[in-house]
Amino acid sequence: MRHLFSALLRPLPLLTALVSGSLLGGGLAMPLPAEALGEEAIVDKLEQVPVFVILNSDGQPLTAAAEVDDQEVKVPVVFIDGEAAEEFLTRAREEDPSAEVALVDLGTLYQETVLGDEAQVPLLYLPIGDELDTAIALQSNFQGVPLFIARQGADGPYLTINQDGQASLPMFFSRNDLQTLLDRYGESNAEAADDIVVQVLSLEWLLATMTSNSDPELDAQLQQVRLFPSTEVLDFIRAQDAEPAAE
Repeated sequence: MRHLFSALLRPLPLLTALVSGSLLGGGLAMPLPAEALGEEAIVDKLEQVPVFVILNSDGQPLTAAAEVDDQEVKVPVVFIDGEAAEEFLTRAREEDPSAEVALVDLGTLYQETVLGDEAQVPLLYLPIGDELDTAIALQSNFQGVPLFIARQGADGPYLTINQDGQASLPMFFSRNDLQTLLDRYGESNAEAADDIVVQVLSLEWLLATMTSNSDPELDAQLQQVRLFPSTEVLDFIRAQDAEPAAE
């Protein structure tokens, strides 16, 4: 997968996404010095997250106009939703018939753009539409890519899971996937389950915090974070992989 990304560091592309207003609810991740978890730990967490970019015939990514430090720049567009990327591909091919959707892991992409040693490139993330609607229902002013988390009461401890004898703090790209976990939790902790509160934070906030945090208590929580991609996105990837075998 890593061989794709030398292309991302070339001069920015021939394809331009005309994204208006709120940038489809997307959020911009600006380059920050890696101080909190360290680059390796951040990349390890993000490598579990599949994302999609549209590449033109030269291997350069689709970009969108965004404002950075009061200047308009073009930044690569990262789709959290594969189906949305496929839909946008139709528009991209009007300009470049050879454009393709590429499946990449967020860790590699983030490392070679935002955390890169050379010219750092911010990324624009486009969320899954239905999940963004759910996030806004929870928090009316929400912007960015939603991550859903659960805690014991509004100010209580976050719900963790045990993996190989270690506690992990799960954050879900899908509200329904979090609910699956909560349903299982309720089967064995019915009384405690009544106090569970679902909250939402943005992927963009998490990335910025992981790279700039200096609070040891928060750092300990960040160390526990595990990101769970949407089951629907994983099903989409499996379906794409199965297509050639079906022909």
